[in-house]
Amino acid sequence: MTLQQLEYVIALDTYRHFVTAAEKCFVTQPTITIQVKKLEDEIGFTIFDKSKSPFRPTDLGEMFVRKAKVILREVGELKNMVSTELNNLEGEFRMGIIPTISPYLIPLISGSFSEKYPNSILKIEEMQSESIISALQKKEIDIGILVTPLNEPFIREVKLYNEPFVFYGQKNEELDNKKTISTQDVESLNDVWLLENGHCFRNQVLNICNNSNNNKSIKFQSGSIEALKKMVDNYGGFTLVPEMAINKRDSGSCINFSDPKPIREVSIVVHHSFSKDNLIEALRVEILEKIPKNFIKKKNFMKINWR
Repeated sequence: MTLQQLEYVIALDTYRHFVTAAEKCFVTQPTITIQVKKLEDEIGFTIFDKSKSPFRPTDLGEMFVRKAKVILREVGELKNMVSTELNNLEGEFRMGIIPTISPYLIPLISGSFSEKYPNSILKIEEMQSESIISALQKKEIDIGILVTPLNEPFIREVKLYNEPFVFYGQKNEELDNKKTISTQDVESLNDVWLLENGHCFRNQVLNICNNSNNNKSIKFQSGSIEALKKMVDNYGGFTLVPEMAINKRDSGSCINFSDPKPIREVSIVVHHSFSKDNLIEALRVEILEKIPKNFIKKKNFMKINWR
């Protein structure tokens, strides 16, 4: 027994004519005839007495039709309730975001998002990537923003943008005259300042630097991008930073990479069971409105994975 079969029965009861009922249901007359016959075979009695013209329900058929109408009405109410709930942005949602994105992205969107959706509360926590993945799996958070791809079977990824990496070195005449730098140039340099172990950004920088040479001086000093820049300013060496971390107050030399530029892919991630697609879309739209447009349009790039 299917809901479609119940709809056919109600249509036949309404119009008392197979062709008309079929037209109203947008199917052929044989289709509605075959489906109602299958239903009658399943329930063990005839729903309509076809010996009369126009045909009419049998006694058991009348009871069946009344119950079918109740069932379809309740199904309709259930669909409306689910639709309303899925489209409702009211409530409290938990979001994890990695520390190398949070300080640059959240201030851009928090004010406007709150104004547009005053009844939607985002509880945002900075978390490292592996912690976000674990929290999503345990349903401890609803949404994550981090670097993808993750290739986790239980996670759905909604891509946001490609953010370029930028070379950051202590200011000097040689760097000031450089227009761009290549990944090959970076591989030959020593004294790389990196984030602490556990940060996905650290793994990406190592992948760009191709740093398997034990003779290079790798310094693991800090848990924040801003602190790394200060270390470069004060002690030399270099680091790589996401483009959104560059600002006019920086005292070091910021050099863009030549094409293909190394980038990180930033995405919204949720558990596959998460059903608030309208919340995902609201966040996506808000973020894309605030970030540099070249992050979205950038085509000639080299995606740097961290896993």
